[in-house]
Amino acid sequence: MVKKIFCIAIYSIRQWLTNPRIICLFVLMSLFVWNDIQVIGELTVKTGIRTNPLISPFFSNDPIKQLILLAGIVFLFSDAPFINKNQPYIIIRSKRVPWVLGQILYIAMASAIYFLFLMLVSILVLLPHATFATNGWGKIVQTLAQTNAGAQINLQFGISKEIITFYSPWEAFGLSFLLNWGVACFLGLILFVINLKFNRMLGLVAGGVILFFDLLVTNMLSPSFYHISPVSLSRLSVLDPMGVSLFPNLTYPFVFFGVSIVILSILLVVSIKKTTIEITSEL
Repeated sequence: MVKKIFCIAIYSIRQWLTNPRIICLFVLMSLFVWNDIQVIGELTVKTGIRTNPLISPFFSNDPIKQLILLAGIVFLFSDAPFINKNQPYIIIRSKRVPWVLGQILYIAMASAIYFLFLMLVSILVLLPHATFATNGWGKIVQTLAQTNAGAQINLQFGISKEIITFYSPWEAFGLSFLLNWGVACFLGLILFVINLKFNRMLGLVAGGVILFFDLLVTNMLSPSFYHISPVSLSRLSVLDPMGVSLFPNLTYPFVFFGVSIVILSILLVVSIKKTTIEITSEL
């Protein structure tokens, strides 16, 4: 059964190579990340100082940038439950429960690939001007965090003082990936459940509401609302590693995403047994 589940997930990943919408998504997101981060490389050229290239935690910490990155996830999983002309034959051969578990594994794998790829792009942008042999975050990042140098070079996202204070570069990079992975899996499974039980339009509406709720909390509501905003929980500066404020502590998002993913997965396994599966055209 484990082999079946893994093969189903790998099959779905392989379909990316012949799917223009997925290829376009990765190209557009790469250009989006590249364009916004390259100004830091230009700053290193002007100053003659190399930078630490682990900038992606700051990029995804920006509410607007994160909204766009996760909009890509909603687009990636908008066709859940991923039924095309070949899937009915796979379901017949594997049975429904292994098939849906394979699709859940696909969401987890696809989410990891998506963010690892974009984080790698963010490193490649700065690689010609980068070094890992910096003292902590290095002079460039420290300067951008503590001065208005970012505004002078038209940097489109902020370098958070909280992140450079509480986390080392690799800690921030690793935590940022895990948090992004968690929220991407959460969004993918939410879309899967709603699309399976209702329809894709309702799934897209739900995905949009979850994305924009972060902006509502950030701009209008009390910090305590961050506890129920999945997108907010993926941003490092929202978390309180000391656990002394209304903001969620560092453990909370991992518990939130872990429990939510387990519940949504169980709901999918139960639902698939009673749901009529319809074939849809490939996008």
